[in-house]
Amino acid sequence: MRVDVIDSFDALVELRDNWDAVYAADPEAQYFMSWPWMAGWFKRLRYQWLVLAAKEDDSASYVGFFPLQLRTERARDGAFQNELRTGGGYFAGYAGFLCKPEVQDAVVRAFADHTKRLNWAKLHLENIFASPPRLSTFLEQFSAPEFLTGKMRRPDDGDGIDHDIYVYVNLPGDWEDFLNDRLGAATRKTARRTLRAIDDASEYHVTNVTAATLERDLQTLLRFWESQWGAKLAARYHPGLPQAMINNFRNMLRCAFEDDALYLPVLWRDDNPIGVQATLIDRKNRALIGMLNGRDLAVKKPAPGFALHLYSIRWAIQNGFAVYDLQTGDFSYKYDFGGLERRVECLLVSTASRRNLRDRLESRSLPVVLARAKALHQAGDLEAALRGCRQILAADPAHAEAQSLLRQLDAARQALLPQKLSVAARLHQAGNLAQAEKIYREILDVEPRRFDVRYLLGVICLQQHRYGDAERQVGQAIEINPNIAAAHYNRGLALMKLDRIKDALTSLDECIALEPGHSRALALRTEALKAIGRIPASVA
Repeated sequence: MRVDVIDSFDALVELRDNWDAVYAADPEAQYFMSWPWMAGWFKRLRYQWLVLAAKEDDSASYVGFFPLQLRTERARDGAFQNELRTGGGYFAGYAGFLCKPEVQDAVVRAFADHTKRLNWAKLHLENIFASPPRLSTFLEQFSAPEFLTGKMRRPDDGDGIDHDIYVYVNLPGDWEDFLNDRLGAATRKTARRTLRAIDDASEYHVTNVTAATLERDLQTLLRFWESQWGAKLAARYHPGLPQAMINNFRNMLRCAFEDDALYLPVLWRDDNPIGVQATLIDRKNRALIGMLNGRDLAVKKPAPGFALHLYSIRWAIQNGFAVYDLQTGDFSYKYDFGGLERRVECLLVSTASRRNLRDRLESRSLPVVLARAKALHQAGDLEAALRGCRQILAADPAHAEAQSLLRQLDAARQALLPQKLSVAARLHQAGNLAQAEKIYREILDVEPRRFDVRYLLGVICLQQHRYGDAERQVGQAIEINPNIAAAHYNRGLALMKLDRIKDALTSLDECIALEPGHSRALALRTEALKAIGRIPASVA
């Protein structure tokens, strides 16, 4: 099985007919894996994306597709790393693989094998909706000890809702059967009264979206949604999150409308909208998938959300749909309609090292890392910019723009050395050893043969009782300048602490040769001689 990587929108457009054919043949395919949804999402996605496309070696057509997002993040240590996430976006209730069923095992194994050829630290299988055979075949290729696999916990909104539970309703062929078999007596009575009020159209009525009303209806929906959820999401996650979600909702609902896959009824009281519900039409699976709803929070009766669910379910039954999918979250109201449960989880495959495979950036992400390194340079964070630049060059040593940026960074860092040394010395004297060490190391990264800095770094290691590091750093300083008595003394002291007495004596002798009256070296030499028995312990 051969796997190609599709990473341009033009190439994705050319795949439309092939994608549609695989989508139609795959019994596990659902609307979020359709070409209109995936292309609509990728066209507007601010992150990079790619699609793994599998074909049999002698075939002209692909038999499977695995859409992925490629993200570039910074790890806790400041290094850039890559993450893969299932395609379709966080608005996609379900994600997975597309493949023809007769070759699914070979296709899924090929997807896993090619995924391992990419460089990444984390693979997020968000809202993964695949049969156990498909999912296990895929995950088996990511075994320990190289990989770790586990379940990801969804964000907890503090409301006790389990968002791994998806609720759906199996629809009968007749509306009256739904009322009688799915609803309790009290709910059934309320349902009849609610729909009667809408059907009478005296005070309440419902309109359905058209090309002429699309923008108005979307604006109404998103205004209601923001009033209900915007402040909560901004406070809990990020101030910009609600607007970003609104923009993405609008884009994806427009795509669904263009695909004739959007059912969007608006509930009105007289001339005022009081509720809107956006539902995706999955004709392949004869399902309506709840996407988004919004309502006037001041209106209690009839409850706009309840009324629009009823209206949508009746429309679904009348038009031959078999499933009304309320998606994520075990909210109590969903069970009023006879809801059933299934679990859809988020899984994480990560490298055991927590670093990119092969410790290299994914080549497709190099432009992103370069742009971020340039931004860090402009912001004055030279060390972070340098790290990104070096990661690019580790992946592509001939990268001309990274080489140019590296030269700029080296010049800028060189100009800052006197200032940095002054700061480090003050920190060192004040006892802030960790910060002083950090700056000393940054200076040595620019000028590795600075005796004074290398020596002071060794002194810090000695002060922190890191005797092995101290001996190495002071030893390197001595290689740069062997004529400083204090350096030989401190190396001798570190060697004594490491119980390398003979080596310590050599360093102390070199110190005394440079400075015969060095009292501390003389005293330490006496201790060393006693330790190896050359001077009796009773001799003062």
